[in-house]
Amino acid sequence: MRLSEIAELLNSELIGEDREIKGFSTDSRAIKEGELFIALKGEKFNGEDFTEEALSKGAVGCIVSESFNRNLRQIIKVKNPLNALIGLAKYYRDKYLNQTNVIAIGGAVGKTTTKEMLFKVFSNFYKTYKSPKSYNNHIGVPLTILNTPKEAQFLILEIGTNHIGEVEFLVDIAKPRYAILTNIEVEHIEFFKSIENIAIEESNIFKFADVGFIRKEDYLKFSNIIKKPQKIITFDINDYKYEFLEIGVRLFLNDDYVDFINYGWLENAICVMKVCEFFNIKEPYKFLKNFKSESMRMEILKINDFEIINDAYNSNPASFKALLYSIKPSKKNLFIIGDMLELGEFSEFYHRQIGKYILELKHDNFIFVGKFVKWTYDELKGKINCYYFDSKEKAFEFLKNYSKTFKRIILKASRGMKFEDFIENVKDWSS
Repeated sequence: MRLSEIAELLNSELIGEDREIKGFSTDSRAIKEGELFIALKGEKFNGEDFTEEALSKGAVGCIVSESFNRNLRQIIKVKNPLNALIGLAKYYRDKYLNQTNVIAIGGAVGKTTTKEMLFKVFSNFYKTYKSPKSYNNHIGVPLTILNTPKEAQFLILEIGTNHIGEVEFLVDIAKPRYAILTNIEVEHIEFFKSIENIAIEESNIFKFADVGFIRKEDYLKFSNIIKKPQKIITFDINDYKYEFLEIGVRLFLNDDYVDFINYGWLENAICVMKVCEFFNIKEPYKFLKNFKSESMRMEILKINDFEIINDAYNSNPASFKALLYSIKPSKKNLFIIGDMLELGEFSEFYHRQIGKYILELKHDNFIFVGKFVKWTYDELKGKINCYYFDSKEKAFEFLKNYSKTFKRIILKASRGMKFEDFIENVKDWSS
């Protein structure tokens, strides 16, 4: 695409020279030469403050709002840069990706891992593009589409939601022919209010799908209320043989096996294999050996005498339970657990529930840090070895000495808790 084409599509005019566009970006810090910078505005930032920086780094142009008053060239002014981004993505999807098979992945947990697994397999057979990181919202999905090469045979992207209507809004942009619903579990229930509302919202991923993949137990439980694709294919962890390891789980297949560090990844892998079966890809599990997901998702770090398992990208009841299944109880384990956010009026119930999971699976040695995990601590105190702190700073101080009796530290919390701070402190504890 060229800048002149973009300007015409947006009913605007190009101030500057017409140039070919090599990609699209909303981040001036990571802009690459030849990309078009779309200056978005947020509560705490204004992308228009970074237009000069983007141009100095090689951006071919900038999309800005009509109120932009700097004397710069390579500018396209529009009423709303975000709406421009979305409109361009719809145009690009319809004109340039109309021969590309779009696979959308939604669900409470496992979207990114399923996407990474599917890409790892498909990229061996097809020209495949995937969404970077967790680009699954109203900015990330359009950006992913706009940066997909025109020759791509498959585009694998994520569809996220934390409010009713978001999934449908995103699939209206992506129009996925194939859709995967990893699971229907409690997520952002502060906003959804019920698991039934979550099911209805997540199932909107099937709006344009010829074929949809869904966990069998979810289909059986919610089939009367969810939106359905033309063809439904279910996957079920109970159809496979597996065993738990000290860390993770081993899946047995055709006199072979694959190890996954996270129990939740096992279900993601089984979903991927069902998708591959549909596309006649043989023995896809062979491409999943030594699989690693994005950072902060069961990420193993070695820091001095400690093995750290950082699973603090996010947390909800389902992912917390998967973590507990993934690690065999041991006296050398120390769990540092933070709040699960966005549970609203259900927060006490689910924080107490994860305490019951801990007892059921016979884990011990927990440090709880935050506001809502006080309920988990109250559920467990006197029953297992556990401590509670209302701030990370207090926990840091306590752990300097207490942690020395353990070999493995496991971190789990919602992203807003910023539990990566503990990793820097572990370095201090070990010195």
